[in-house]
Amino acid sequence: MTDQKAEEQKLISVIEETKDKIVALKEEKKRIVEERRKLIEEKRKIIEERRSLIQEYRSSKEQLRALREEFLRVKSERDAVKKEAESKREDLRIAKQLAEKEGEVAKISLRRLQRRLEELEWKQMTTVMRPEEEKKLVDEIARVESMILKVREARKHVISLMELQADYKSTLLRLKDLNEKLSRMWQQISELRSKVRELGDKIGEANRRIEELSKEIEAKSARLDELSKEIDSLYGNYKESLTRLTEIKEARRLGIHLELLEKKKREVKEKAERGEPLTLEELRILYGEVE
Repeated sequence: MTDQKAEEQKLISVIEETKDKIVALKEEKKRIVEERRKLIEEKRKIIEERRSLIQEYRSSKEQLRALREEFLRVKSERDAVKKEAESKREDLRIAKQLAEKEGEVAKISLRRLQRRLEELEWKQMTTVMRPEEEKKLVDEIARVESMILKVREARKHVISLMELQADYKSTLLRLKDLNEKLSRMWQQISELRSKVRELGDKIGEANRRIEELSKEIEAKSARLDELSKEIDSLYGNYKESLTRLTEIKEARRLGIHLELLEKKKREVKEKAERGEPLTLEELRILYGEVE
């Protein structure tokens, strides 16, 4: 009986200890489930952010590609205009030299020459002159006509110089505009390059964090599997110990019942030996019909 009592006490201690362990493990499991849920939610958010970053990265790369192509096109146009400006600058230099040579001639009044020619021609037609005077007049008319032609040609050079100057200035303005456009485009290219690099770094960081979270989630899942197995094992031990404790209690209860029954049987037997009348219950006890 003492051994049963000791075993019962030991089983009670084991059961209580097992219950505490199960409660502790369930608390740990609950905590890890929540931690894993948060990790999964964080991973989901980062995956969404990475998807947006990748879309923005691809869009920026496409913008950069198109901008580079446009930059090369404008640069080619700028180079052509630059060569055109250099060519016009040379034409202008030559024209200036010609204009400098004929500058004094161009300043002669064409109107005065025309009037002089008209006077000479009128004189030739209306005046009777000696042959030598006639020859002088003809020579003078020829000289005035030649001067008129020279003045007209010189003025053409002056007009051509002005046109060349205007055209050269217009070409320089085009060249200036193209250079400014290239400068703006280069700034945009630099900004886009920086943006693409920054987006690439962010995508890399997101990938690394997703990998870290995946490992953490995997570790949490593994720990949850371990805890489930430990809890199942402890439940098994708990049930076994509880079953054994029930058996011991039942055996003890049955033992006490039998002792009482034997005692009662002895009392009934003594009563029968004394010749005292027995009740139906006492007869059942005496003859072993009571459970």
